[in-house]
Amino acid sequence: MDQSAPPTAASERRSPTPAAARKRKGVRHLKQALIDGRFELHYQPIVSVRDGSVASVEALLRWKDPAAEHAELAGLVWLVERSPVIFRLHDWALGEACQAVESWRGTPLYDMRVNVNVSAHVLPRSRLPGRLQRQLRASGLAAKSIALEITETSRMDDFDAAGAQLERLMAMGVELWLDDFGTGHSSLEWLSRLPVHGVKLSSTFACRPGQDRCRAIVTRVVQMAHDLGLRVVAEGVETEEQRDFLAGAGCDFFQGYLFCPPVPAADLQAALEKPTAAPR
Repeated sequence: MDQSAPPTAASERRSPTPAAARKRKGVRHLKQALIDGRFELHYQPIVSVRDGSVASVEALLRWKDPAAEHAELAGLVWLVERSPVIFRLHDWALGEACQAVESWRGTPLYDMRVNVNVSAHVLPRSRLPGRLQRQLRASGLAAKSIALEITETSRMDDFDAAGAQLERLMAMGVELWLDDFGTGHSSLEWLSRLPVHGVKLSSTFACRPGQDRCRAIVTRVVQMAHDLGLRVVAEGVETEEQRDFLAGAGCDFFQGYLFCPPVPAADLQAALEKPTAAPR
């Protein structure tokens, strides 16, 4: 028998590659975490640079266990985004966000738009408009209550199909944003082919306010976005220096610990009333 013969398809299924084994483990982990209720959403305000008013809040996925590592969670989501389980995670997050808005009924938060992250990779095959519509009907909310942030951790497979999904969402009244713009796979092609209302600059740009190259890049990206009729959010703003730099570059909104950290839905109103969350 030839000992150097390649493995059969059956033997390959029995002995997956290390990457495939990690993915399978990640899928099982995420499925079980959803069943066990180990996730929750925290909410972080997105603030107007002009007057300090809160324009919306972003829903951020967190472990319920405060000792659990956020980096581990981010890696887990990245690992499974090409698996069907990502649809279950999106449905859960959309449902939780709708429930949070409903829990704010009768408070100033009720009219606040909540931004929910959706992987760009799944857009062409997600049937996202219908999935979101079902969540909105169940909670009795209007489409304007939810915005979607398109994350681009992997390359877009089908711009035409993704664009068609986004056009339907936009027609429903859903606000659309490109998240972490300027890093990863995002590019000018995304802006030229996908219908969106704005872009969120990666926090890596906020970290370098004293660098001339960074200042030049941010200024030109913001100007280009404005020329396209888009708004710009600067992410990861933690210091007054960073805020002043991004405001000077023309950003419309900012988000970060300078204003308010991410907090559970029940704690958001109190967090916004703290002096540390007051605008300048």
